[in-house]
Amino acid sequence: MTPADFADLAVRGTAWLAMACYFLGAFLLLQTHSASTRFPATRWIWAIGCDFYFWHVIAAFHFTHDWSHAAAVQSVNERALAFTGQPAPYGIWFNYAFLAAWIIDATWLWSDEESYLRRRRALSWGLHGFLLFMVINGAIIFAPDYVRWPSAIALAVLGWAWFTSPARGRT
Repeated sequence: MTPADFADLAVRGTAWLAMACYFLGAFLLLQTHSASTRFPATRWIWAIGCDFYFWHVIAAFHFTHDWSHAAAVQSVNERALAFTGQPAPYGIWFNYAFLAAWIIDATWLWSDEESYLRRRRALSWGLHGFLLFMVINGAIIFAPDYVRWPSAIALAVLGWAWFTSPARGRT
């Protein structure tokens, strides 16, 4: 494996693992009525997904952007411009907000699960709505086909789980 192959695997692999954990973790959260009914690994999967996304950001900054925020801004802006025809000079900040939101959410789930499951519906919907918006953009809209289609299927399963979930009123 060449250094370039390793760098690509580090950046893409951590993103793929983060998204796999996101879809599985969100699915399991939707199946949770209370802490006593949740799948025991739910908070582990959610936290590990968050960790993988953190390492994706680190890998992207190290291997792709040479630790330059300006280079990251330019890269995100160029991808948005190429894909949508519109610049997105603040797009990188949405990625930072996604990481911060997932860290806060995973930490809350890990530190006080009962409080997490009882939190206000509007807070849960807003937070998970933002996370889902970012996942759709990263794993479906801006993704290559070999990532897009499995992600679209996972999203459809997640949508089905949400519509049929007894926890729907909570999330």
